[in-house]
Amino acid sequence: MAHMKTLTRAATLAVATLIAPAAFAASDTAEPVDQTVYEGRETLPDPTEGQCDVERSLVEFKDNLWRHTNGSFPATHSGLVLITDEGALVVDAGNTCVAKWLQDEIKTRFDADIKYVVMTHAHFDHLAGTQVWQDAGATVIAQRNAIEPIIGEKLPVATPDRVFDTEAEIELGGETILLHHEPAGSHSNSMVQVVFPRQQAMQCTDVCQSKTFPYMDFLDFYYDGWINTLDWVIEQDVDLIDVGHYNDPATTEDIVALRDYMVDLHDQVLARLREGMVWDQLWRTITAGNEHKEDWFGYDNMRWANIVGMYRWVNNHRRGVW
Repeated sequence: MAHMKTLTRAATLAVATLIAPAAFAASDTAEPVDQTVYEGRETLPDPTEGQCDVERSLVEFKDNLWRHTNGSFPATHSGLVLITDEGALVVDAGNTCVAKWLQDEIKTRFDADIKYVVMTHAHFDHLAGTQVWQDAGATVIAQRNAIEPIIGEKLPVATPDRVFDTEAEIELGGETILLHHEPAGSHSNSMVQVVFPRQQAMQCTDVCQSKTFPYMDFLDFYYDGWINTLDWVIEQDVDLIDVGHYNDPATTEDIVALRDYMVDLHDQVLARLREGMVWDQLWRTITAGNEHKEDWFGYDNMRWANIVGMYRWVNNHRRGVW
């Protein structure tokens, strides 16, 4: 009988072990990159390596989701940081010297290593420093199109370890993180939005704005995809959106206002070109954005550049009778 009790107890323990929740195991749905192809690749000097005397911060955003920043307004660069029992996920860097500080800060405050790094897009001002975390063992994920400019422009940043096309997921410490890419492009053809469903938060760098006019003349610009992206962001209806710059998070209401402005600007420029207006006449008649003269940053120095960039895009994407 004692022998039977021992067997029963052992069997019970075995079953309990089988049905107990498994320990968290970090994973993702992206595809591996053959890093051997890029070993020893040529890179340009990193101008941020010695830029250590800049403002930096790591402040709580919402429910174990934090926001890191470097630089002073309006040249602030930012990204979100998710802290879990299995490690941290960091979006973008922006400065190599500050990336070293952030790695140490995460370790000191949370006793966590950086497990995943998400690149929002292949622009150096957001990716500088990602190589620090990759060298320390983090897995770097980007949209597939990011590889070509990183290699071709000789950017001194991490070469992605894993890539995806339009959608991917990361599982880390019991959290699910969603990655989204609009195939038509937006601000670059490698842009990624990062959604944190439990926190109802999102990283929407550069494409989204927080009561600011878009940067200058729409550098690396794909109008149709930009509007598609804003539509997608609005559909997600999250509570907080980090836009990769400036000081304050955006809301869905801010993104609706941004979309309205960009569509209005596009349609006004197109209508005036079809009327035969020359540039000197055209730009002076644009009224888009005037309603935000007092409540958006950049009216005096970025709105005019927005008109220039939209004029260039529209003029290059229309064909009449000729």
